[in-house]
Amino acid sequence: MMEYTPESFLAAIKPLVLEDMRKSGILASLTAAQGLIESRYGNSGLTQKANNLFGIKGKYNGQSVKMLTTEYDSNGKAYKTMADFRKYPSWMESIADHSAMFNRLKRYANLRGCTDYKQACKNVEADGYATAIDPKTGKPNYANTLLNAIETHKLYKWDQEVL
Repeated sequence: MMEYTPESFLAAIKPLVLEDMRKSGILASLTAAQGLIESRYGNSGLTQKANNLFGIKGKYNGQSVKMLTTEYDSNGKAYKTMADFRKYPSWMESIADHSAMFNRLKRYANLRGCTDYKQACKNVEADGYATAIDPKTGKPNYANTLLNAIETHKLYKWDQEVL
């Protein structure tokens, strides 16, 4: 199995997220940052076993893998549980399914047509995409994590290639 660096992971997904942005309208920078973070830049067990870059649960064309995951209860307390995660034939289907979810579900309507990556990051956190909590403050910090990834790797430039 290949071990990805952030740079090699981003090089591998760049053509995929640019193509996806052309089709779906979801910002390439947001998709790339989420993929980078959620898949530990392509090295997570879920990504290695199921080509699932975003931790999307359920089945994809009837395919899934069971994985141990950390969830958070309504009080913000972490607990471990087994869950079914979608198994994809390739990263392209994982990326397309991620954007299709944003375009299908009502709670993500504010991502459709959004061309400002900073606003998109705030929106995806407000929409409840992830349960990432800052251990110091006890408050959600997913938007800042995404913004840091986008700005560190200059992923906002990818959006400009399509817009």
